[in-house]
Amino acid sequence: MQNHHFFAQIVQQYDHLKYALLEAQTFHPGHYGFPAIYYDIMEADPLRIGAFKRAFDEHDFENKTVCEAGVGRLALSRLYLPKVKKAYLIESNPALFDFIKTEIAKNGWANKVELIFGDALLVELPEPVDCIIGEMMSIFCANEYQVQVFRHLRQYLKTDGRLFPQKIINLAQLAHASFEEGHQHYPICFAHHLPELLSTQQVVNSLDFYEVEETVVKTSIPIVPLLSGEVNAVFLQSFVQVAEGCNFTGTDSLMPPTVCQLAQATHVKAGVEVRLHCEFEYGTSLDEARFWIGPQL
Repeated sequence: MQNHHFFAQIVQQYDHLKYALLEAQTFHPGHYGFPAIYYDIMEADPLRIGAFKRAFDEHDFENKTVCEAGVGRLALSRLYLPKVKKAYLIESNPALFDFIKTEIAKNGWANKVELIFGDALLVELPEPVDCIIGEMMSIFCANEYQVQVFRHLRQYLKTDGRLFPQKIINLAQLAHASFEEGHQHYPICFAHHLPELLSTQQVVNSLDFYEVEETVVKTSIPIVPLLSGEVNAVFLQSFVQVAEGCNFTGTDSLMPPTVCQLAQATHVKAGVEVRLHCEFEYGTSLDEARFWIGPQL
């Protein structure tokens, strides 16, 4: 009966939970990161942690020097710290500093860990490193600074060094959804929030973290609707290659599929190609992104 009551509470709070998740996964520079519940969400997500674990298990960390940006509560750090020679751990959230220091000391890692409390974009490492790790990922890299941080830290990566993750592929589908006043996007929290889909997924763009330089994306892609109807949104997903063969394609709590409102609703006809135009900037917000359907630019 207790489980039945708990499930009933979830169902009754579906819409509230949708926006609670949005708030929990939104980066706020004012408090240097995310609320505590976000760290709980990540640590309880075996798919995201598992993708990194598989990638780490296939990589030789013995006697290596590593830099990890945005270590949080060390969810990923614990997986490789026992093996490495040296680790530079970067974290900007003051609420976590004491926790990190305590955990490093408790596990006997203090002799090989240098803690850097501050902005990863300003960090200067004293030596080249074999690996750079960071899971500051959000849908389309919109909320977090994954692109900017890796672009900055790449200067310290050895020629044969490795990044984790390595690539993100952003995809979009034409959709119709309802939006409450004051909201331009929302993450999918349970299937209850899926929109009406009118097309298959199409690749918007791909990020290779070894090479990406630009932080602003402006692109236009053709899409052929499978169904006729009004399109007022795009359904977004990001596929992450942590390492080749070790992937994370999102869950309903971390990098969840996300619905984003079009600049203007448009009627489409099944089988008749349209062009989806996309403009967004990494490290800002999907509320600042623009998606619209129109003629070739």
